[in-house]
Amino acid sequence: MRAVAVADHVIDLGPGAGDAGGTVVAAGTPAHVADKGVGASAGYLTAALQAATNVTPM
Repeated sequence: MRAVAVADHVIDLGPGAGDAGGTVVAAGTPAHVADKGVGASAGYLTAALQAATNVTPM
């Protein structure tokens, strides 16, 4: 998810896996996809975005 959090554009497929997936449930910036809250990855992406903004420079 850290790599997805810094991507320019994300396409989230779902709403589930296997036969329950394959439909675009969200697309756009990582923040947009996380805010939409649809699909299993939204929560993980939200956490990755929060972690990315809490980085302390060396």
